[in-house]
Amino acid sequence: MIPAKFLLIVLTALVANVAAFPLQHGHVRRSHPARLPARNVRRSTCRKFITVTNTPTATSVPAITSSSSTAVVTSSSSTTPAAAPTTTKAASSSTTKSATSTTTKSSSSTSTTPTEGSGSGGGSVSNLFPAGRGTSSWSMAPGASNGVPLADSSFRPEKVLRSVVHTYTKAPDGKAALKAHYPKGSYTFGHDPQGGFSFYAPGPSSVDLTKAKEATFGYSVFFPNGFDPVLGGKLPGFYGGDNDEVSTSCSGGRRDDRCFSVRLMWRAKGAGEFYTYLPPSQSANKKICSIPNSDCNDTYGASIGRGSFTFPNGQWTTVSERVKLNDVGQANGEIELFANGKSVINVKGLVLRTSAAGRIRGLQMQTFFGGSKPQFASTKDTDAYFSDFSVAVTQTL
Repeated sequence: MIPAKFLLIVLTALVANVAAFPLQHGHVRRSHPARLPARNVRRSTCRKFITVTNTPTATSVPAITSSSSTAVVTSSSSTTPAAAPTTTKAASSSTTKSATSTTTKSSSSTSTTPTEGSGSGGGSVSNLFPAGRGTSSWSMAPGASNGVPLADSSFRPEKVLRSVVHTYTKAPDGKAALKAHYPKGSYTFGHDPQGGFSFYAPGPSSVDLTKAKEATFGYSVFFPNGFDPVLGGKLPGFYGGDNDEVSTSCSGGRRDDRCFSVRLMWRAKGAGEFYTYLPPSQSANKKICSIPNSDCNDTYGASIGRGSFTFPNGQWTTVSERVKLNDVGQANGEIELFANGKSVINVKGLVLRTSAAGRIRGLQMQTFFGGSKPQFASTKDTDAYFSDFSVAVTQTL
């Protein structure tokens, strides 16, 4: 017999060996190495871990596409916007129908740090200069390399209407802006109460618009949520003429062959358009009346391409206009409107001046509700904000 003491020693040794043997999933297969402890590894291609940064494009505003033999009306976009704009979701948006329509929406959560390529909350700097920066330019957009302050010292206001004020403040999203206030019941400047602002501006002395054959003027507009456009209102644009005095005579139902103005308007439901006074004796200028969704009359300015883009509430819309003077005696002048970087109205074959003295003189910085009729009046106290003003001379005389 094997002594009990010996058996006890053998059993003790076996137990010790088994306890030290490596265990994995209850067994070890000699043909495969033991697995390493699991690690939390994120695969770079896994959708779950992809971070997407939305960058606003030039198609963030409802737009309309149409064409005619005398003009091209193409589609638009902030974030502006945008640029690349910082936007809040619009309370509503509308699209005016034409031959073809393309509608896109900007992201309500888009946010960018101002850089040379993007203005904060108002649209990319490139949208402000759709024809390039030409021979000289300036910009009030954040991050622009040719920047000037958003201030009267840059605008150098002339013929200021003192009964309305323009103030420099912050827009609802915090962006520095020029504010217009429209009291309830206000429309045009000939009725009380008055609203908006009105002055003429040559801009910084570093850029002489009177030497320009072609120039662009861009800026960004913010209508807050709840803004009621009613039937429409005026927005800034270029003005010009044979001299400083007569050049301010083409607005408010006044017409003259020696001056012109090329402004913008918002209309009902936020529809956008060109609003022009061109030399009335020139038959070539009648072609603007045949452009789709346009309206001409014998007293006031012409509405061109109404609804070719929209101004949604609650976000920035960047607009820019290009004006090219005609050669004297020829009908080869041009006007073009860009919304968020896309050409939406383009009219050629026009006469903007009838003599060599005719020049682009500056910026007609006006905004108000109207229309000359009470039906245009603001339905409540309301505001609008303007920023990113930019000018470029792209061709010289």
